[in-house]
Amino acid sequence: MPDGVGLVRAAACGFGVAFALGTVGAAVSRREPALAGVAVLVACVWGGIAGLLALPAIPSLPPASGLDRFLLILLPVALAIEAEAAAGWLDGFWLSVERALVAMVAMPVLLHGSVWLTGGSQRVWVGMFAAAFVLWGAWEGTAGHVRATGDRLVAAVTAVALLAAGLAIMLAGWLKGGVVAIPLAAAFGGATLVAGGTGFARLGTKAGLAGLSSAGIVALFGLVVIGRCFGRLGTASAALLLAAPLLVAIADGLARSLPDTVGARLVRSTRYRLLLAAVPLVIVLVAAKAEFDSTLGRLLVTPAPSAAAEP
Repeated sequence: MPDGVGLVRAAACGFGVAFALGTVGAAVSRREPALAGVAVLVACVWGGIAGLLALPAIPSLPPASGLDRFLLILLPVALAIEAEAAAGWLDGFWLSVERALVAMVAMPVLLHGSVWLTGGSQRVWVGMFAAAFVLWGAWEGTAGHVRATGDRLVAAVTAVALLAAGLAIMLAGWLKGGVVAIPLAAAFGGATLVAGGTGFARLGTKAGLAGLSSAGIVALFGLVVIGRCFGRLGTASAALLLAAPLLVAIADGLARSLPDTVGARLVRSTRYRLLLAAVPLVIVLVAAKAEFDSTLGRLLVTPAPSAAAEP
């Protein structure tokens, strides 16, 4: 496993490649505004690949674990669907059908061959169906909100939530699963910075941000599922991590539906929505650190030699 320097290097590679390629792609797509959103999604893909290569944490072929299937199947499919939407190649009913199908098979793909499926009870299958419905609703709702409003904060908070998920999974004792989230969060952050920049305003900002936000929700879902099922991430922590970016979108959507008052403007303000998203993330990280100190942390402490043991 990489040390702190390796993690910083991987994050820098992911962020730098995504930001550089996104900037170049947006500039090249000036005559084709519809492709500018696709450019930042492609930049995010290459940023993630660069970060994983820098770790190194390359998934195996054929995919042998839930983490491999997340990196090679679920996340690429979500990014491809959002690229279709950003380019305008698919929209409306059929786009919703694609998202619904991916949401339905997401957990079976991630949990393929595990005891969760081979020995799963009826309760497990009901939970998987409920999780698929939540993923589809969050995916559709986030995409629709960001595409309609151009909300930059949702994509940014999603990238931060990916980082928090990685840290929580590492503190829960699964280093490999948590480490992978670091370059992915950096790649989403670099692409979001390009898509949310002022120079990108005329080049499909809403489509690019909607794609990054939606694919980020799917990435966050995949991470918390494998962290919950194959690591020691708690159910409550997984739910709070998923809730953070959704709270940002819901607060803005509710405020826009209210009359233009001081309260509505407060709810829509960046500071308020950042605070709203920070609360569940801080709770998760504090709880994960406390759990780590009480279980795994004491194993890393070398006991001092007692006086009786000295000659």
